[in-house]
Amino acid sequence: MNRRKFLSRAGFGVISTAAAAQAVAQTPALPEVRWRCASSFPKSLDTIYGGGETIAKRVAAITGGKFQIRVFGAGEIVPAFGTVDAVQQGTVECTHTASYYFVGKNKTFAFDTTLPFGMNQRQQNAWIYYGGGLELVRAFFRDFNIISFPAGNTGCQMGGWFRKEVRTVKDLKGVKMRIAGLGGEAMARLGAVPQQIAGGDIYPRSSAAPSTRRNGSAPTTTRSSASTRSRRTITTPAGGKPIRCTRSSSTSRNGRSCRRSTRPRSRPPATKPTST
Repeated sequence: MNRRKFLSRAGFGVISTAAAAQAVAQTPALPEVRWRCASSFPKSLDTIYGGGETIAKRVAAITGGKFQIRVFGAGEIVPAFGTVDAVQQGTVECTHTASYYFVGKNKTFAFDTTLPFGMNQRQQNAWIYYGGGLELVRAFFRDFNIISFPAGNTGCQMGGWFRKEVRTVKDLKGVKMRIAGLGGEAMARLGAVPQQIAGGDIYPRSSAAPSTRRNGSAPTTTRSSASTRSRRTITTPAGGKPIRCTRSSSTSRNGRSCRRSTRPRSRPPATKPTST
């Protein structure tokens, strides 16, 4: 979101419940504001895209409908990875995204979302809200004329959906992986070929590339993706992307690996209790 426009036109940031109630009582004096929000997520990913709509509804509620934000899916106004540029250029007023998509501009963008083998979602929230993280993040975004607000967290993210089970590091060599942020750089050093693909483009791209592995967010997000149907094995957690904070990650347990297969497994026959 454009920092200067937000401060000059909206006039408020994060407020308490009491302050929100007072703001509603004073809504007749508020100016009417209409913003467009460019999401980096497609509408088909209802959970993560819906986070932007939830924020828009809450902003409307605390301003008595005076501040309206209309959320657009990825590609409707600008491409999924063009939202930061769109905010800077004034094409849209705000965006709902994950800042690690933009590590190509500056690797510091990753700290606002997730780092390889970094904090889990509770630790990230603690750092943001109580450890001075939000102040550091906003100081960084100030150079881009943007102000950042936390707006969601996917929690545990899957390590990937594979056509073939990954048992050793050698199995990663040459595998095309949809993974963003610094986690992609880490996987590249292991021999994989990281690719940054927008959520709405995952299925077409992965269907055309048999060796592709796709990375998803939480199970509630990947369940709605058709690309998971062609992959029989899931690896979790994602050490390269412990969490994903949206605004502006997938959780690992200290980087320990864990493989789980979606293929049905045979079970031993049940034994009946015997009496003596």
